[in-house]
Amino acid sequence: MATDKQTAANRLNAQKNTGPRTSAGKAVSRFNALKHGIYAVHQIMFNEKAEDLAELSAEYHEHHCRADPHGVQLVDALVHNEWRLRRMRRIEADLWYRAYNAFVVKNIEVTLKCTCGDAFAADSSTFERLQRVVNSCERDYHRALKELAKVAQAPPQPEQSTATSAKLVSFRQNSQPPVGPDSWPVA
Repeated sequence: MATDKQTAANRLNAQKNTGPRTSAGKAVSRFNALKHGIYAVHQIMFNEKAEDLAELSAEYHEHHCRADPHGVQLVDALVHNEWRLRRMRRIEADLWYRAYNAFVVKNIEVTLKCTCGDAFAADSSTFERLQRVVNSCERDYHRALKELAKVAQAPPQPEQSTATSAKLVSFRQNSQPPVGPDSWPVA
């Protein structure tokens, strides 16, 4: 257990170390934990341009001309996965360059030329991870495309009635409180 003096020092340090405060410091530190863009959550990374993504999105939405929310969501899924696939292609090119350099550094005393197989063997686990992401993006892309084609062939749905939400409730009403971790007896 910490002494009173250690606890006071910890509180003082916690108040002083709150991260970057200037906009320049925040800009520098925002990618501190990022090692590669394979699992990127953000739509725009490093050398990508928001205008390119907007153009791609406009092309897809113009081509598929969907007005219903489900169709728009499917077109958005197509755009998202196409954008990620393009990113993965750029990442793959960079990974080949890095794998080549890693092989050359490890085998500097050998005068043999580095082949693609050598470069792949130098960092095969990274290429395998990348391929899993590519497969996932392609699977999601084709699933959304198939669903979009299915929705396009379906006859239009009739207008929903304007009934109140109380009339639309179809699930069973339960007057008993829910049973969950908060209501479990403590041993």
